[in-house]
Amino acid sequence: MAIPVNNRRASQSGFTGGDSFSDIKKLVRLVVKNWYLFILFVPLCIAGAWLYHRYTTPQYRASVTMMFKVESNRAISQSVLTEGFGLSPEMRRFENQSFIIRSQAMARRAVDRLDFAVSYYSKGRMRDSELYDPVPFVVEFDSLHPQLLNTPIYFDFKADGSAKISVTTENAPLHIYADSSNDGYSGDVNISANLKPGEKIDHHALSFSYRAPDNRDLPDAGNYYVVFRSHNSIASQFRSSLSVNNYREGSSIIFISTTGNQPRKLVKFLNVFSQVIVENNLERKNDMASRSIDFIQRQLHQVADTLEITQQQLMDFRRENRFIAPTEMSQKLSAEFFELEKNRRELESAKKYLTTINSRLRENSLDKNDYMLPAFSAEPAAIVQEYVKEHLSLLNEYSLISSQSGGSDNPYLLELKKRIELSKNSLISSISKQIENIDMMLAENRENVAILNSQIEGLPEMERDYLALQRTHDLNDAIYTFLLQKSSEMQIAKASNVPDNEVLDNARVGGPISPDTRGNYMKALILGLVIPSIIIALKEFMNNRIRGREDIEAVFNDIPLVGQIMRNRAQEENVVFNDPGSVIAESFRSLRVRLRFLLTQNQGRVISVTSSNTGEGKTFCSVNLASVYAISGKKTAIVGFDLRKPRLSDMFNIVDRAGISNYLINQASYEEIIYNSGLENLYVVPAGVIPPNPSELISGEKAVELIDKLKKDFEIIIIDTPPVGLVSDGRILMELSHCHLFVVRAGVTIKDHFSLTVSSLIAEDVGCMGLILNDVSEAQSGYGYYTSGYFK
Repeated sequence: MAIPVNNRRASQSGFTGGDSFSDIKKLVRLVVKNWYLFILFVPLCIAGAWLYHRYTTPQYRASVTMMFKVESNRAISQSVLTEGFGLSPEMRRFENQSFIIRSQAMARRAVDRLDFAVSYYSKGRMRDSELYDPVPFVVEFDSLHPQLLNTPIYFDFKADGSAKISVTTENAPLHIYADSSNDGYSGDVNISANLKPGEKIDHHALSFSYRAPDNRDLPDAGNYYVVFRSHNSIASQFRSSLSVNNYREGSSIIFISTTGNQPRKLVKFLNVFSQVIVENNLERKNDMASRSIDFIQRQLHQVADTLEITQQQLMDFRRENRFIAPTEMSQKLSAEFFELEKNRRELESAKKYLTTINSRLRENSLDKNDYMLPAFSAEPAAIVQEYVKEHLSLLNEYSLISSQSGGSDNPYLLELKKRIELSKNSLISSISKQIENIDMMLAENRENVAILNSQIEGLPEMERDYLALQRTHDLNDAIYTFLLQKSSEMQIAKASNVPDNEVLDNARVGGPISPDTRGNYMKALILGLVIPSIIIALKEFMNNRIRGREDIEAVFNDIPLVGQIMRNRAQEENVVFNDPGSVIAESFRSLRVRLRFLLTQNQGRVISVTSSNTGEGKTFCSVNLASVYAISGKKTAIVGFDLRKPRLSDMFNIVDRAGISNYLINQASYEEIIYNSGLENLYVVPAGVIPPNPSELISGEKAVELIDKLKKDFEIIIIDTPPVGLVSDGRILMELSHCHLFVVRAGVTIKDHFSLTVSSLIAEDVGCMGLILNDVSEAQSGYGYYTSGYFK
């Protein structure tokens, strides 16, 4: 029920609480009210997703599984170079292997083995499809002739197997496949020619013919086109989509995958690519052995020639001088001299190697060929060789990673650079000490040779000459034997090399990875729900009108809502009399019950009905409220004090008759302005002639006198006042009333205007106020599932 309102303060605009259940109910009502938006956008978004899937080229992912023997720690091997030609730990680390696998060179090696230079497409209405294995026809081109790159060459096949060839381009690049070189640009090209199978088309920008695939016929009809692409661009395309992932941290199992729109191409590329990886690994391991074997073979040829010459000289000396054999002393001295000479040569070779390495280190010119130098050196050089090997490995790693990472500020490269500098300084220091030791050993060797030479000088001249020839022969023979031994060792090491990589599973491809059919349909469904929700939210945000009880309570939750009047879909204004069994009539009965308690508490009988603006139904509510009181047996008067826009005269057919304005200026008596409505217990006091000064008339003593007289003659007095939000007339009449009803029309009353008007009334301490929500739809009403038939 309504309660008196005194000293109320207006709430801030916006929702001021309410339980969450009410909010949920409001959301549900909004959704139900705007159901058509969901019916429109959900199928529309799902249809959009279907069209996207229908005309988008699917993307596939193919992968191959390999096993890599990787090492995470650096360790200096204690074996010499000739005891195995494996890759360094740095080259076998997973990170470096990943760089190698994703390099342009590796992808290019694989593409060079494949027939991907010509791409075949089937022309569709909305989407073109790439064809491979099988292809509808085979294009055979002249690899020495320039070919148009990245330009569609269209084939329109006829029933006899011939085809109309058409090409149009303005300035496409030209490419020669034989040497993978570009040959400028084509300029404007416009070709249209009929071609038969096997017949060659020659043009400065292209040269090719076509034939039927093996064991297949040419298509009877159809539109196709082919595109020439350079091996470099194809390799770049595959390289950009390559990914390398290990099974888990520290695992030697890796997955190499790539993506594209032709699954058979992806599988073929990965199968060839994995073989290239295995071969590349084995080539790197065998490269060291191959270089050393070649070096030894060249040395063997040189030593063999020298050995043959010295052997012939020795035989000639014996024949010419009839010398059979040296004495035992001569043989002993010769053997000692041979060992000293052999030791000297080894020491000089080691010194020369160390000096060369030291010089190249200081000049930063050390390269991968330097690993062969210590292969035949003495022990001092062999010690330094391991450090040289490690330093070369660091340089190779730095070169490889810097070429792939594309930046010198890579933290790992900076750390690697420091390690290279430290290795270089340590190696230079070690070499200097080794050279000092070699110099000492050479000095000692020279002393021993001098002593031995003095003993040899005591031998006969013929023996001395023979011993000189024999020493030269024996030394060359020893070198030849050593080279043969090393050659055999290196060939065995090369033959025993196996690749560190192994293909576990050949390439395979699954279903399309893009577009994501299930995910896109889910997104479309969500989008179909989100768009209407956004529209509803925007409508709510931009809405400035009161539409229901929640909006009223959000603006003023402390002013009681005494009634909700249902929407009048009939033509009658006085629904209570004309259709007493309707829902609207019941709404006014409910209002009457609530007002009975309000009037009893305030001992009043005068009720003013106002609103914030015109067109909100205050006169309609006044007439029907008066009618519902009259039906209940109360003698009721409805007073039309809206002197500016009177409507009661038209509603009760008392036009051009004396009314309130005539009474207030003493042109008519009290009895002359009271009319019987034709309905039992209901009397009408019309506004009369529209005066020029309604505010002055209403504020006069005659208006108070009129209300006092009406109080004596009637039990209930309903005053239809002007809109209090527009003119001051309504505020004046509130002083003459006991209860004030403020009509709010759903969907019409503006929130800000309503808030401002009611706030002003509250600030002026207008008491006993109640709100009437007019023109409420059945969905918004509190009657729920009830219908008008229930009240008939």
